[in-house]
Amino acid sequence: MTYYDPETGAALKAALDDLVSEWPAVTERTMFGCPSYQADGTLFAVVVTDGVALTRLPETDRPELEAAFETGPFRAGERTVTKWVQVTVDEDGVERLAPFVESSYEAALEETD
Repeated sequence: MTYYDPETGAALKAALDDLVSEWPAVTERTMFGCPSYQADGTLFAVVVTDGVALTRLPETDRPELEAAFETGPFRAGERTVTKWVQVTVDEDGVERLAPFVESSYEAALEETD
């Protein structure tokens, strides 16, 4: 199963690249066939064709995120990762999503301390 189509998801990936590229300790790698971002080696975001999965978003931020966006758990084949929240968003919504991406990033950095 493909979670990320590089043609369809290119604009979303570019918008997320623009957002996180200046943040300290951010690296990109491919996971689950998707562009993924790490903060000091800890995964904090995964781009899928029609959205972004936030892997370290604090529970306290979820109600606000769920009120602003369509969300659900990240699914990898038969496996559902309920701790990760997948947000349906396109490149035009990345600016509104930015505080949540940053929150996931900051939580990932805290895990490496």
